Amino acid sequence: MGLVTPLSTELMAAGLSYRYVEVNGIVGESGGEDSIGLSFEGSYDLGDVFYVTSGLRLTDVDTEPESDGEFYRLGVGVRGAVTDSMDALLGVHYGRLDVSAPAAGAGTHNVLDETGALIDLGIRGRVGTAVEYSLLATFVDWADRGWGYRAGGRYHLGRSRYSIGFHYARFESEWDQLEFGVRYQFD
Repeated sequence: MGLVTPLSTELMAAGLSYRYVEVNGIVGESGGEDSIGLSFEGSYDLGDVFYVTSGLRLTDVDTEPESDGEFYRLGVGVRGAVTDSMDALLGVHYGRLDVSAPAAGAGTHNVLDETGALIDLGIRGRVGTAVEYSLLATFVDWADRGWGYRAGGRYHLGRSRYSIGFHYARFESEWDQLEFGVRYQFD
């Protein structure tokens, strides 16, 4: 029964879009050092059950000398309704994390260069017509990340295709961040 519910096309939660692009400002901490950056996210549904996602995060970490992080993600997800206003989600992503710092003399050198899988499990839903929430547990199998979570919500701006969101993310490896951004939906 657990696999039938996520795959039923008749049970998709009403009003949730999986066709969007968004831009987020990021403020956080990594290994005890402050960080700031931008993220660009996108999602596109492939019918009523499957969707694809991608993302790019660019951060500056306040180390001495300052280091730069780039995180790329590409994945596929499955969704199914738990109620008429909440979906359950399962996503599998390929990710790449590159952290670099200035090298002595000129140029940069890699501090960290890791690739691997990320697995998300969570819920996403709506309260009324304007408020949306999400809660994801994530397992990352590389760069000492381990388990983490991302929780937050967004407010839809009237009948427009725009919404603003606020999220908090944290991983076991002493990495956390606040995200604030704007999303544009295509449907």
